[in-house]
Amino acid sequence: MSSSAHSRAELARHTGYEFASTTVLFFCVVSLVRLLALPDSPLTITDPHLLLATAGAVVALLLGALMYAPTGRASGGHFNPGVTLFLWADGLFPGRAVLPYMTAQLAGSVSGAALARLVWGVAVSRIGYAVVSPAPGTGAVSLFLIEAAALAGVLAAVAVVMSFPRLHGLIPGVIAVGVGAVIASLGTVTGASINPARDFGPALLSGQYAHFWTYMLAPLVAGLVVGLAHRALRTRRTSTAAAPAV
Repeated sequence: MSSSAHSRAELARHTGYEFASTTVLFFCVVSLVRLLALPDSPLTITDPHLLLATAGAVVALLLGALMYAPTGRASGGHFNPGVTLFLWADGLFPGRAVLPYMTAQLAGSVSGAALARLVWGVAVSRIGYAVVSPAPGTGAVSLFLIEAAALAGVLAAVAVVMSFPRLHGLIPGVIAVGVGAVIASLGTVTGASINPARDFGPALLSGQYAHFWTYMLAPLVAGLVVGLAHRALRTRRTSTAAAPAV
């Protein structure tokens, strides 16, 4: 097999891993909302803050498990187009893989939500496929800025850890804890999407498109800005370190 053919086969395999892992992730997310939010569930939690704290903890554990799994390690465990764009803008991910990864993530969002509907039946329709929504009265600009800032904060923490090679093994944990904290703290404010794939499948299947483009674009902008900023900072540090002493 030629090197180019091997590269294409590897990209196809890793893209498949992203699709499968994202499917599992969003099947579990929709299932979690169905179990915790519906009044007829034995696990229902009526207090919204406790519900979101519980959901944040469970999602953090799930994300960590998927990223540390062999398939997550092989693909990089992005599961979020904003993360893919961050890594590309930072110079750490090939441009030819960006579109396939993003497509796989969005497709996994649809298939995961659809699988939850198949397993749980009409209950999933009753929760709108777990589509996200902000608190009443939240404007589009505020929603965009908060969602973008939330993911930017998680990615900034990742960028700091990336500066220390001995800590690279902690990156999945940093992302998982960061996402869980965002869900727990901002779920009642913005819906705590911070991932275009989080809204894409549920919105498509439920037909609920309020704030759709804000949820889609804010994480992409955050990933692009943080990635470019970290790349510029890294380049500057390298140039400074390589400069001869006067």
